[in-house]
Amino acid sequence: MVWNHGFGAWWMWIPGLLLMALVVAAIVVLIVLLTRSTGQGRGWTGGMDHGAPPHDRARQLLEERLVRGEVTPQQYRELLETLEAGRRGRSES
Repeated sequence: MVWNHGFGAWWMWIPGLLLMALVVAAIVVLIVLLTRSTGQGRGWTGGMDHGAPPHDRARQLLEERLVRGEVTPQQYRELLETLEAGRRGRSES
């Protein structure tokens, strides 16, 4: 008696492929979650540190503008005073 040892179960490759895709997707998600939780993904932000407080980022941008010559030292001091006044105003409220 012959027990259909040929291609009788050809449809069995579909669940196998789906299971393999699920395993690969789970590994990718695990890697992404681990890199985010350890802070390794910060290099993908294009150089901007989105975790820095806004006033520090604003001050950094102001310093960069001074270095590039976009603002004069006098304008830099005035803008820096404005930033610090705004920060003090937010901390009081």
